[in-house]
Amino acid sequence: MNIVILILTGYFLGSIPFAYLISRIKGVNILKEGTSIPGAANVYRLVGPKYGAMVLLVDILKATSPVLIAKWQGVSEWEALIVGIAALIGHWFPIFLRFKGGAGIASGLGIAIGMMPLEGLIALLVGVGPGLRIFRSSGHATALGVMAFIICCIAFGKSPELTFAVGSVILLVAIRRYSQVLYSKLKNKKQE
Repeated sequence: MNIVILILTGYFLGSIPFAYLISRIKGVNILKEGTSIPGAANVYRLVGPKYGAMVLLVDILKATSPVLIAKWQGVSEWEALIVGIAALIGHWFPIFLRFKGGAGIASGLGIAIGMMPLEGLIALLVGVGPGLRIFRSSGHATALGVMAFIICCIAFGKSPELTFAVGSVILLVAIRRYSQVLYSKLKNKKQE
């Protein structure tokens, strides 16, 4: 399969707005309520924990699956990472929601799981488990997950360059999450 087709597949899979679709089924338009960010955290707050967890899972899978498909097609690790980043860009700028997407925390973790399954799963467990319990913030929990990911990659002897690249993608996602929340708070203050 051509790398361009894989990248486009990654983007379109990443563009599927599961947070929006699941919340709309439950009668909530998350683009107009809460933080107005179409992601698992907003669904969790507005629709409920069960639906937030469901969005988290499918958003992870929509980034993991293109990476795994790319690897199955025999591309290099770096090309598989590019396909994963295309899925993340699809989540950030989904064609189906007029390019208004979420922070991509779940999709970033999905890339990590697709690239380095054991280390990615440990990062997810650390972020969702103790990270959310301690910090009560998805951005902080993601940062903790990134640290766990990098420590595991070093401990398990993974490529330093690939570890740095994947870790940077997840860290960029955490930064995007912080900026979206800050923007949302400023916007709400102006409207008051």
